[in-house]
Amino acid sequence: MDIEDTLLRQRKVLAEFGELALVSDDLEHILDEACRLVVEALETNLAKFMLLREDGITFLVRNGIGWTPDVVGKVQVQACEGSPERYSLDTDLPVISVNVATETRFRYHDFQTRNGVQAFVNVLVHGATDQRPFGIFEVDSRCPREFTDSDIDFLRVYSNLLGAVLKRFNALQVMRSTEEKLRESEKHYRIAAELNPLWPWSADSQGALISIDQRWHEYTGLNPAQTLGREWTQAAHPDDRQSLAQGWDHSLATLEPFDLHVRLRKHDGELPWFRVRALCSLDAGGHSEQWYGTLENVDDRVQLESALRDWNDLLEDRIAQRTAQLEAEQQERAMAESKLRQSQKMEAVGQLTGGIAHDFNNLLAGIIGSLELMQRRIDAGQHNQLTRNNSVAMTSASRAAALTQRLLAFSRQQSLEPELLEPRTVVAGLEEMIRRSVGPSIVVECSFRASDRIRCDLNQLENALLNLAINARDAMPDGGTLSLMVDRCTIDAPASFDRNMPQGTYVSISVTDSGTGISPDILSRIFDPFFTTKKIGEGTGLGLSMIYGFTQQSGGQIKVHSSLGVGTTVTMYFPVDHSQPGHSRKKAGEAHSTLPAAHNEVILLVDDEKAIRQMVSEFLSEMGYRVIEAVDSVSAIKQAEKLDHLDLLLTDIGLPGVMNGVSLAAEFRGRYPSLNVLFITGFAAGSRLVSMDASTQVLPKPFSLNDLSHRVRELLDSGLGST
Repeated sequence: MDIEDTLLRQRKVLAEFGELALVSDDLEHILDEACRLVVEALETNLAKFMLLREDGITFLVRNGIGWTPDVVGKVQVQACEGSPERYSLDTDLPVISVNVATETRFRYHDFQTRNGVQAFVNVLVHGATDQRPFGIFEVDSRCPREFTDSDIDFLRVYSNLLGAVLKRFNALQVMRSTEEKLRESEKHYRIAAELNPLWPWSADSQGALISIDQRWHEYTGLNPAQTLGREWTQAAHPDDRQSLAQGWDHSLATLEPFDLHVRLRKHDGELPWFRVRALCSLDAGGHSEQWYGTLENVDDRVQLESALRDWNDLLEDRIAQRTAQLEAEQQERAMAESKLRQSQKMEAVGQLTGGIAHDFNNLLAGIIGSLELMQRRIDAGQHNQLTRNNSVAMTSASRAAALTQRLLAFSRQQSLEPELLEPRTVVAGLEEMIRRSVGPSIVVECSFRASDRIRCDLNQLENALLNLAINARDAMPDGGTLSLMVDRCTIDAPASFDRNMPQGTYVSISVTDSGTGISPDILSRIFDPFFTTKKIGEGTGLGLSMIYGFTQQSGGQIKVHSSLGVGTTVTMYFPVDHSQPGHSRKKAGEAHSTLPAAHNEVILLVDDEKAIRQMVSEFLSEMGYRVIEAVDSVSAIKQAEKLDHLDLLLTDIGLPGVMNGVSLAAEFRGRYPSLNVLFITGFAAGSRLVSMDASTQVLPKPFSLNDLSHRVRELLDSGLGST
């Protein structure tokens, strides 16, 4: 367990016990809670408070937790030579034993052995000054245990709190005993008043002291002449006099109640804390007549609060010491989460392999067959049939490109990029891929009851839907029905509490199967990271955990309902987004009405793929551009040295040799600061390597020649060309 977690837990226990000690009048309950809370704070098995008897050497196990019934309230031990209790009394130091089996310093008691004690630590619970201790507070463990410095510090503070509690109860016991003896006495009421912890005093309308309880004079050693008027303030600690005077003057001026904590000097030099309070008595006209106040010794309470503050300071210091380490751990955790997200994406791609391979082979067959037919028609001079064969090949190629982009969306590493989406469109676009993934034995049904938009990461949403479909497939080994439904729902106040979701309007995306269902004991753990019921090697246990995190990051929620033998429904909720979609660039492959004209601009084309280089060069040359070809960065630099000017660098990102396309562009920008650059790349994460602006764009492969033409023209017309 991390030290900050331990310190926070101990801090919580101190606060809880301190609050109990201040408000409770049940000593038995306080001592029992003291044992229970310290076991919680130090994560041990046993704890006990041993009360020291009047003889000064006998201890009674008065309260405890975890012990057999024959111990608490019954066992008494002697603080003999060689015992841990004797050592505590003689040294006033904690006794720490990390392993009883190897301990040679002390003799141990039979009741400890019977209860399996293997390690312990104890501290004295001090009484009033110059008085014997109240007893010993001890924490025991049934296994060897190292007790840290922070554990010892905590236990010292804890025992001080307990000592303050016992002093308070002893004083209360004395007072109650005195009251009982005086109950039948004629002096009862006078003495009861004297036992009242509040010392009454009064002052005139100008703030001058008129009268004060006799106990004031006994406490301070000051006579009335040294007290009346404002002379009494001289008994305050020098550091408190200014605040005392300012506060008293403020109350006199505003007639507001006076309430202040100050240290008042006792005749022997001690400076305990007192609470000074006063209320103003008003005449019929609302003017001050007289002030009536009380003095209350609150030193014990202040000491308790001070102990808690000291512990808080210790906690802050130790947490501060680990701040740098925690920051490093957070960075490592972020990297681990990124790797886990990537691992989950790749697992999803693996599930798709069979279906994708089938589709791709069909598309390649259409492309290859059409090209062969075109060649046969060319050889035969049947040019009138080329258009139809070309159309078939282009259609198949476009479908293959779309399929590739879909796969890359799942496999590439990227952070969440929320965008405005229409869930019904996303589900409809995935329908065919899901059908391929789950196989022919499962019927896939889709229904759409809402057309609202949401804002989330498209790749993550697609990944979540595909993972849920794969899980549903695994739950239906003999086939069944998989239903995907997009709906709209409104979460009101009662539903908000029940579903742990803010009130509002949501789009729900449900994935329902007719499979085996999930048992209740497993249902409560399905969102735990790495939890899986699949065999080793068949699942990481990350899918549902990542889906849960994704929906939470998107401001939504995920719920699961399942019945054994009936099936399971997983529903993702996303808040409806009413914003309007912004303008976006046309995607690669979208049709353009006309091709833009060229004006003999100079383009340096760099690509190591000969077929692509020849195709692009031939096309751009036909459009009216002057195209210079290069196979790598070295040849590109040599070609550029021969040119008078250069209007556009058209380069692949992945080039052979010492420089890739990005480095080559940087090299040319040193010569031509305003050079336009168009990157073409088949690398999935290529766009992440480039900082795009008005003079820099990225065109992913495969691309249409029409789109290439418009991209080139757009850059050249931006007005940033080089000379």
